[in-house]
Amino acid sequence: MSTKQSDYYTKHESKVFSDHRQIITYSFNDKEKTIIGAMEEKDNLIFLYEYRGKYVGTEFFISFHKNSISYKLLKVDEIAA
Repeated sequence: MSTKQSDYYTKHESKVFSDHRQIITYSFNDKEKTIIGAMEEKDNLIFLYEYRGKYVGTEFFISFHKNSISYKLLKVDEIAA
């Protein structure tokens, strides 16, 4: 693993989310996907956390650069409480 990659992973902080959830639509190589979870933006990165059920909770799912060629964030909708 390159130094740049290891720096990226050592800087990532685990998050604890409340019951606040979003419907997140993104694409990977022009194939649209939707998850329920939480989205966070930090610098030029987008972090997606997926809600995986009552007993698992919200877990880190994927991250990508805002200028990624393969990944695109399409839409984020709030889920009413």
